[in-house]
Amino acid sequence: MPFVPIVTAATAAMLDRWQRIAEHGKPLDLQREMTDLTCAIILRVLFGDIAAADGCAVAQALDLALEHASRRLWSPLGWLEVPTSGNRQYRCALRTVDGFLSGTIARARRQGCPSGTLLSLLLYTCGAEGNRQMSDGELHDELKAFLVAGHTTTASALAWVGYALAVNLRVEQQLKRELRAVLEGRPPGHEDLHALHYTRMLIMEVLRLYPPTWITARTPVEDDEIGGYRIAADAIVLLSPFVTHRHPGFWEDPERFDPERFSPERSAARPRFAYFPFGGGPRSCIGSGFASLEMQLVVALMAQRYRLTLVPGCRVDLDPGLTLRPRPGVPVHLHQEAPSHRHFGRWSF
Repeated sequence: MPFVPIVTAATAAMLDRWQRIAEHGKPLDLQREMTDLTCAIILRVLFGDIAAADGCAVAQALDLALEHASRRLWSPLGWLEVPTSGNRQYRCALRTVDGFLSGTIARARRQGCPSGTLLSLLLYTCGAEGNRQMSDGELHDELKAFLVAGHTTTASALAWVGYALAVNLRVEQQLKRELRAVLEGRPPGHEDLHALHYTRMLIMEVLRLYPPTWITARTPVEDDEIGGYRIAADAIVLLSPFVTHRHPGFWEDPERFDPERFSPERSAARPRFAYFPFGGGPRSCIGSGFASLEMQLVVALMAQRYRLTLVPGCRVDLDPGLTLRPRPGVPVHLHQEAPSHRHFGRWSF
């Protein structure tokens, strides 16, 4: 699994940086940290090693563009192109991202690119006609979609995981017991993930209560009727995982945080689409497998090194924008865990 070392190395670097913050008792915002982490990971997965200046510029441009788009989502002016300073900055940020992608694609066509990257795979993938390689435009669009969707949703989910651990002591203790039993203080590998049952259930419960893609849309291909309501072909139908995941008809005590509701025994009789954080059917999220792997690795690494507590007096609310983010972020204090096995400490990869 070539992506595991990328995730573990980037996460270990972040956790090492946290050590000085923990020693000084300073708070940090998990939403910000996880956004930076997942952006660094997706850039490496897509393109391999890139110049630090390029990575920083793209990350800053993405951050600005996505923040602006999220604010505009609920603006009375909607998506009108009003010549405000915010809109000008947004367009500039998009040009930075588009310029980086265009330049990277052009270099890859001329010189090739590192094997094992997503770009190297897409270069030889058939385009829309099915009998030729992707055009530069198609490649640009695919990479842009992966770049945006490949880190924003995962960052929000990981921030909510941190929040859940900070406010649920029993859940945190159960997670740490599993990590000690399975990993014995060492960093996880791909072969360990199947044994981290509680870690996986914890992440699934976070995605139930706080699905980053909290609303999605589908278009019927023909007229239909559901529950007495006529739905026309080509209509836009909005579906909300957030609402469905809290429906008392599907979930016992739906507002309670309970990872064990995803045990095989309790999941067996649940309807298939009572839970769809990654969508479903042929239009389900193409990156769900990678996102799940990434979240398991990050959570396992983070929880072995630190205990998280919310900054006193902080209230975390829901912020339904492009993704369901915590507002005003997740401000936490870090508490370093004492080494429990000889493997534990600073990890190198």
